[in-house]
Amino acid sequence: MLNKVVLMQQLQAAGQTLFKDFSDEFTIARQSWQRILDDPTFIYKIRQITTPWLVPDWHEQLSQAIPVSYNCEPYVVLAVDGSQVYPDRHQGTSCFLINIGFVTLAYQAPSFKAVQFESRPYVFGVEQDTYEVGMQSPEVVNCKRQELELKTGLEQSAIIKAALPDDTPFLFLFDGSLIFWHLEAQEAHLKELFLNTYISLLDQLYQLQVLCAGYISLPKSKELVNLIRIELCKFKIDGCKELHAVDHVVDAHVAAFYLTCYSRSIVFKSNATIGACYPNHLKPYFFYVDVGQEIVRIEIPAWIARDEKKVSSVAAMVVNQAVKGMGYPVALAESHEQAVIKGPDREFFYQLLSKLAFERKQHCILSQKSIKKRGIGI
Repeated sequence: MLNKVVLMQQLQAAGQTLFKDFSDEFTIARQSWQRILDDPTFIYKIRQITTPWLVPDWHEQLSQAIPVSYNCEPYVVLAVDGSQVYPDRHQGTSCFLINIGFVTLAYQAPSFKAVQFESRPYVFGVEQDTYEVGMQSPEVVNCKRQELELKTGLEQSAIIKAALPDDTPFLFLFDGSLIFWHLEAQEAHLKELFLNTYISLLDQLYQLQVLCAGYISLPKSKELVNLIRIELCKFKIDGCKELHAVDHVVDAHVAAFYLTCYSRSIVFKSNATIGACYPNHLKPYFFYVDVGQEIVRIEIPAWIARDEKKVSSVAAMVVNQAVKGMGYPVALAESHEQAVIKGPDREFFYQLLSKLAFERKQHCILSQKSIKKRGIGI
């Protein structure tokens, strides 16, 4: 039970450290950004140095705020999300559950059902005495969940594309990054296994010509900030004392210097290390867009990024969804509701496991901790 009186006292004591004023950093960043814009040779200088930080490539004027025409109906949007129940030794089983939720919303598309909701559970059992025991880690479960999200998106996209007229815009919207950062920390064989699967799924989406995008709310990326760091250091990184002058600034703050409501940045190419493993037509690109309530990061594959009409179509549908959802895409919010595994659902899952163990005359040993959580005696 939470002691609310003590909590209030501690929050009051920590107030000054919880809510710091970083306006000085924002001022430094804005001034540096303006110097970058005023220097037509900056892009050439940055390509001639080696930097320890991740910086993007671009080909257009950095300060462009491109208006997004978000009144784009008719269109159809598919959103997919997933959640999981990790293996729990206290429940006496090594299996785990992944639930994939997906939603299709059709706007003024008369040949298509307006709203479709569905969720699909997937149960994975792992033998304790095999190599596969490593597949129980939360990190690997997360990788498997992302695989199923992409796979479900591909399957549903194929169905939707087959039912839609060719001229009806359609977007598969993915919650999260299309740059698979999480694989960099995995062992080599697992990284190769999942990366090859992800890329295969993205390639199949390309073959179907399905517009797809990763939506990142409250992004913490610092690729644009790294340009500012380099400018502050005058292109001399070693021993630079200005490195930490903008530590609390992120790309979304930089984009806010010049983006207006319902406008987007130019498209940048990501130079993330793992991006080198992607084939050329799937290399990751990104742009920032002001959806009214916040500035979000949208990630797209190269085959979309290199076509201005496709980029504009993606941006229009994303902003339209965010407007309908009062700041967050309604399709993503609804897919999350379909995917989320709440407390009663989790308990139902464990009860079914116990029932199955009993029917098969298997002994499912619960830990005393788990038993006590279900009923505490005094």
